Amino acid sequence: MRCIKIYGDSILKGVIYNETLKKYRLFGYKYEELEKRGYCVENNCKMGATIEKGLEIIKATLGDDEDGNLVVMEFGGNDCNFDWAEVARDPEGRSHLPLTPEDRFVEKYAEAVDYAKKRGALVKICTLVPIESKRFFNWVSRGLSKENILKYIGDVNAIGRWQEYYSRLAERVAEKTGSEIVDLRSAFLQPNTLDRMICIDGIHPNAEGYERLSRVFQKNVVSDCQ
Repeated sequence: MRCIKIYGDSILKGVIYNETLKKYRLFGYKYEELEKRGYCVENNCKMGATIEKGLEIIKATLGDDEDGNLVVMEFGGNDCNFDWAEVARDPEGRSHLPLTPEDRFVEKYAEAVDYAKKRGALVKICTLVPIESKRFFNWVSRGLSKENILKYIGDVNAIGRWQEYYSRLAERVAEKTGSEIVDLRSAFLQPNTLDRMICIDGIHPNAEGYERLSRVFQKNVVSDCQ
């Protein structure tokens, strides 16, 4: 049986924020369409994973012979994030870096793709589900100085533009490595969609959002695997 091995962060892991319980839980992905097509699905995603952590997981879980298998990667959402407490403490600082600076992100992402391809796998790279900037800003600035964070980033929507930049970097890696793209982002950019489908934290899809994400993911992967 051919296998689809998924690597990424909490989005493709299926993490959702439960406002009643005030904590994160798993939504519970189902892969009926892929399984119907004869694929086994192995989800190796990890909450909080950056591309460097993802590369470690890839090296630990991929076999020497992955011929006929598909590896799907979705990284960038954590890589582009900042240490917001440090930003709030020193908004005038010029040395604040994202968890994975852009050049290193591209370098390590390409390395991960190359590692999988050398073992015979077909590789697909996902675009990032967009964040809802205002909710995300309110979420990460809890207990911190919103004024200082805003002083550093300039405007709230800059957060969304920065995250979009990392999604474009992922597309650049796909082009550079000859990998196809699984476009998750576009499904959330339709009018009146993002507001309705993203949790209070501005990052994770809610139940409706995950239903859409699951459909789009499976449709793209299946169409790529015909």
